[in-house]
Formats: sequence, C-alpha cells, structure tokens
Amino acid sequence: MIELQIKTKLPENCAIGLLLEMQDIMARVEGITDVGETIKGLFQVKGKDVDSLVDKLPEKCDAVLVSRDEAKVLVREHTCLVALPIVQSGCILKRIDFDEGEIVWDIICDDESFKTLMGKLEEYGVEFDLLYKGKPSKTGMTYREEEILKYALEKGYFDYPKRIKLEEMADHFGIASSTLSEILRRGQKKILEKYFREVQE
Repeated sequence: MIELQIKTKLPENCAIGLLLEMQDIMARVEGITDVGETIKGLFQVKGKDVDSLVDKLPEKCDAVLVSRDEAKVLVREHTCLVALPIVQSGCILKRIDFDEGEIVWDIICDDESFKTLMGKLEEYGVEFDLLYKGKPSKTGMTYREEEILKYALEKGYFDYPKRIKLEEMADHFGIASSTLSEILRRGQKKILEKYFREVQE
C-alpha cells in the first residue's frame, strides 16, 4: 500500500474547487466514483451561512441542508481532469485540501494503480508536484500534517511563550494561516485519538 500526496493547480471549471475555495467553508470528501468519462462525488460542507452557498452551486450539484451550518453536496457528471484519472486508475482519493488556487490530493494506491495513475495524469496533461510517496503513517496523519507538526514542535510553537507565530509558519510553508491552523488541529486530533485509544487498551 502506498500513500501519495500530489499538488496541482485548481482545474478550470472544477466544481470541487468551487466548494473548496469558498470563504469560511470546510469541505470533506465522502466519496468519489467515475461514471465513464466523468466523476460523481459526495461532499460534506460545513461553515457559516451554508444555505447561501447552496444557492450559488452550479446546476451539476445537488445539495441537502443537514443543519444551518452543514450540507451534503452531490456533484454529478463532473469532468475534473485531476479527480477523474485518480479514480479511473483504481486509486482511492482520501482527502482534498485547497489553498490559494492549488489543491493537495491525498491518495491511497498499490504499485499497479500508482503506475496507471502516473500514465493517466500524463495522458490528461495534468501538471503536478509529487509531495510525498511512501507507506501510510502509523499515526493516521498525512505527510503534510506530520511535516507541519514537526516543524511547529522544533521551532517552539508549542512552547510558552511561543517562539514562532502561526503566521510565520504559514509564510514558511507558503499557505494561508487559516489552512495551517486547520492542518495543525487535524494532526493534533489524530495524535490525541491514537494516544487515548492506546491508553484504554
């Protein structure tokens, strides 16, 4: 089993990107599948005024409000030229993170589907940076979460008083402070969950 992280620019006319780039909105992949030459995806969307987001979605999206701050969005027959080759190659799309016009795709695959994915990305003309290729983390964290948490620990972010500010770390990684904060919280949560699971065993 291989875990990959690739970074791409936001594909043109990408409904997934539209969800991810909306201010103060968190979108999580619940499932993506290919339907011939298109994809269909289900997303959980959370944030303030989600109901106003639902009104702005393109026709290819169906949305159901779960609460004032949460909706389920089904993206139908969408031709995302990054997500499509990922699912067509037999890979599993684990997570998608968006930051200022770029998307980081967390993918799980085996050797064969990795080779197929590389060929399909080339065939579709997708430019990407391979951020990580290796075994999945024992903590359940992504490579990016581990990288950022390690840097934060080494630079004194968790010290009192802090020796580095969130904004300085965000500048170092070239991402927005809000994105860095989310990645830190996600990584910390995974570490705490693993710790308390092991303590209770």
